[in-house]
Amino acid sequence: MACSRIRTAHEIAGILVVCLAACSGSISEDTPAGAGGASGSVGQAGSAGASGSSGASGLGGSSGTAGGEPIAPVPGVATDITLKVYSNGWGELLDTLTLATEGSIVIDIDEQNPYSDPPSYDIYATAKGYYTELYHCNKGESIDVDLDAVPNEPNALAGVIFAQQSYFADCYFDNATVNLIDPTGGSRTLQTDSQGRYGIRNMPLGDYTISFTYQGMPFSFDLVNTAATDYADLAFKEPMQADAPNLYLYPTENTRLHVSLRFPQGGAIIDSVPDYGNGWDVLVSPEGIIDDTFGYLFYEASLPPTVTTAQGWLLDGTRFEASMQELLERIGFVGREVQDFLDYWIPILEGSRWYAVYPQDPDKLITLDISPAPDRILRSLLFIRPLNHKIDILEPAPPEPFSREGYVAAEWGVLQGI
Repeated sequence: MACSRIRTAHEIAGILVVCLAACSGSISEDTPAGAGGASGSVGQAGSAGASGSSGASGLGGSSGTAGGEPIAPVPGVATDITLKVYSNGWGELLDTLTLATEGSIVIDIDEQNPYSDPPSYDIYATAKGYYTELYHCNKGESIDVDLDAVPNEPNALAGVIFAQQSYFADCYFDNATVNLIDPTGGSRTLQTDSQGRYGIRNMPLGDYTISFTYQGMPFSFDLVNTAATDYADLAFKEPMQADAPNLYLYPTENTRLHVSLRFPQGGAIIDSVPDYGNGWDVLVSPEGIIDDTFGYLFYEASLPPTVTTAQGWLLDGTRFEASMQELLERIGFVGREVQDFLDYWIPILEGSRWYAVYPQDPDKLITLDISPAPDRILRSLLFIRPLNHKIDILEPAPPEPFSREGYVAAEWGVLQGI
């Protein structure tokens, strides 16, 4: 019953759309610190960060500095099991249940504004001396809880690494290679198994760090190795991708411009046209033609998962293209800016009965620097979620009219899970 990191078709289609223009926003329960990494966090399973119980996993083994052998789970029957039930779609903790021993339990929890119909859940099962396991089910369905014991090994580190999506199902960080840095600064690699478990024994006592880079974002977790097995679940928010942002430039005369991007919460450019290099140096006409070739500057970037769903609009999927066009025009986009968005994104997004569209703050994720500076800049960030039923959304105030007088820049883009 354990989850593997295989995305469902719904997750793949459940794209988070970000339109970069006059509104902006942010995502996350525990936003990674600094340059986008997370450090020392534990899984949603709450009590799963216990130390000194037992440890490990490591069916994938380890390599690197001398000493240390991988450890694997052992058979056992867990008792006093805690089940933390989260909303699949919103990521909110809905309830905490208990189970006397391993076996079947029906998950039937009411949710005020569920993302899907029927509601679905992510369930973290924890028990002292056992690896945390992750289950998924719909409302009214049962799960069969069957945990694996952590072996009692000397000088061992063990636990489970979870890849938590801001929305949709959490998963194990399975079959992944991570770095383990020891107290002397030496480094070796560890391999997680099919359930995200890591483990190594006979290591020197002291402070350790597990680190890795995922989709261009750095993550690190601090651990302490004592004489027993030290168990810790680790969790990180999967990065998101700013996919196909288009930046349109309209100077009042032929002008050479320098355009650069910064990432206040961490991030990196992963693709660009023309090539970004150390920033774009381009010649732009009043009609918005760049270097006599391009109609806009294009880029894609890996970003920390930081969005808000506090306010938004509910669009009818039966007329999604028309509704999306109306919204883009209300925000302030015109002509080919709107058409480029529709041509690219409607074929990818269409097919759902309803869509929730949440305005974000692009400046919190990507800072745009243009020299010489435009008189006016339109940036709109929209987080778009396909839905199979209506949900309640607090609608924001109408956007302020955007004036096209003078030298203008306009940008839209898309955030999606990767």
